[in-house]
Amino acid sequence: MSGGFNQIDSGDVEVYRGDNKPSRAYELISIVNGESCQRQFKGAKASANDAVQALQEDAARFKAHAVIGTQCFSFKPEADSICYSEVSCVGRAIQWRD
Repeated sequence: MSGGFNQIDSGDVEVYRGDNKPSRAYELISIVNGESCQRQFKGAKASANDAVQALQEDAARFKAHAVIGTQCFSFKPEADSICYSEVSCVGRAIQWRD
């Protein structure tokens, strides 16, 4: 299908954290992830909000309506890391069943 008719905006992708699940029927379409990275020493710290937004953007690429089982993790930088701080989120992208 061409055009934006079935386009899903990342802001429309619902995020369910942990064991919370939607009450309506759905099907799993992909595993998705999002990251936030503080690349400059005096830059903004990596945040879960930015990582979740990146997760929603990844899910929107698959035309997902929601992400379930979302978990976020903060990482301490390694000596060779390009990030001074980092947050990574992962979840399962789903579409509603009709």
